[in-house]
Amino acid sequence: MNGDPTLETIAVRLGLSFLAAFVLGWDREELGHPAGLRTLVLICLSACTAMLLADSLLAQTAGSSGGLSRLDLMRLAQGVLGGIGFIGAGTILKQGNIVRGVTTAATLWLTTVIGLCFGSGAWVIGLAATLSGLATLQALRRLEALLHRRSYGTMTLEFGPDADPAALLAELDTLGLTVKASTLVQGAEGGSLRCIGSHRGEGRAWTLAAVARLRAARAVTKVSWEDLS
Repeated sequence: MNGDPTLETIAVRLGLSFLAAFVLGWDREELGHPAGLRTLVLICLSACTAMLLADSLLAQTAGSSGGLSRLDLMRLAQGVLGGIGFIGAGTILKQGNIVRGVTTAATLWLTTVIGLCFGSGAWVIGLAATLSGLATLQALRRLEALLHRRSYGTMTLEFGPDADPAALLAELDTLGLTVKASTLVQGAEGGSLRCIGSHRGEGRAWTLAAVARLRAARAVTKVSWEDLS
């Protein structure tokens, strides 16, 4: 913090915040996550603006001798980070025992910190955090895919009155679907079985094979798979 920021300083800090959030937001947008490009850019710009405001207010109170008139800038940063927790919580989705969106929530947190860095003039720290975050999202995602090769989703089966739900669950197990949670609805005219789980292997090939095999099962009238990866 070097005093009241000039227009050039404000433009540079906001510009760097925009570019950093754009890079990280593009990664989330490509994967179709709820907090995408615009969300991350707005969050980073907000954090940067908060620190610019703190810089300006600090310059205005630089000559004050009273404790109450002197700003505690750390409280402002803590308030920004605390507030972002509510937005991050909104990106987390829990279905059965599967929790999705935690990485996106962490990206929101990182983007906020990057905005605080650029807003306070800590260019090197902000740039380093941006590059580290991008490397984590891109490189480690590929590494996770190589290590796990696991896809998550929801399999829904609709069946007639002659179907055996236990046999259908056994068929899902044979196909390699690890069921985390299931919902069974059964009546006199049939019912439905909805299973949330995961499987290993290439997603598209597994889906086509699994749907075709389940569609041929006894009394099954409809099969659908919703990918949650």
